[in-house]
Amino acid sequence: MDTKEAAIFVQTWLSTKGLYTSTIDGIPGPLTYRAIDESGVIPQEWSNRRKLVGMLQYITMQYGQNPGPIDGYFGPNTLHAFENAKYVIDQGNTPPVWRPEELAQRRSPWPKQYTPEFDQFYGKKGSSLVYAHSPYELKIAWNTSQKVSRFMCHEKVKDSIEKVLRAVLNHYGPSRLKELRLDYFGGCYNDRSIRGGTLPSMHSWGIAIDFDPSNNQLNWGRDRATFARTEYHAWWEIWESEGWVSLGRLRNFDWMHVQAASL
Repeated sequence: MDTKEAAIFVQTWLSTKGLYTSTIDGIPGPLTYRAIDESGVIPQEWSNRRKLVGMLQYITMQYGQNPGPIDGYFGPNTLHAFENAKYVIDQGNTPPVWRPEELAQRRSPWPKQYTPEFDQFYGKKGSSLVYAHSPYELKIAWNTSQKVSRFMCHEKVKDSIEKVLRAVLNHYGPSRLKELRLDYFGGCYNDRSIRGGTLPSMHSWGIAIDFDPSNNQLNWGRDRATFARTEYHAWWEIWESEGWVSLGRLRNFDWMHVQAASL
């Protein structure tokens, strides 16, 4: 538990209730614990740490979360409730669903990978390549001093890519886009096998794109990949509105990767 973050959360809520009138500084001192005692919802005989956690648990419940019993112990249920409550406060609504089995399955315009329909639709590897243009500069992820405004892809996905990138720019804006590293480009066309396997990668047809690979590594799941965070939900919604598939969203690995082929 990040004690300072938890204390700010608790102090802020207690302040809105008129129980805490000092500085919101993330330092749980005597005034913070006195305010917790005055709330009347936490046993006064608990240790200071348990009081802080217990108050945090109680507050998350006020935002519709379920931290489990108010026991003053910071476990996985409390962490999940805390993260969700912060999202509700910041965004004004509940966190989006991310479980693969609950994601809305949109009808995809792209064929299923490694099928005769796929071969007929896209043709041979490396054929029909054109340039897709980005409305914002892309940094080459492994050499950020190098920037590009276009990259090679299959002609059948060009318009879709450009539509997505325009929508991303419109949604996030230039500053937020850079802050989230959505401009870190990890490549599109690359005639190679899939990593950890022998089949040709979707990159071999120029219909897969990687973004910010250093923070969304191949074997990382939701616990580590930045693209699994709630601030990237719109990013995935925009791609998925065009039928593109996220391996991270559906398989919980390779969060850097998005492809114009269904699984």
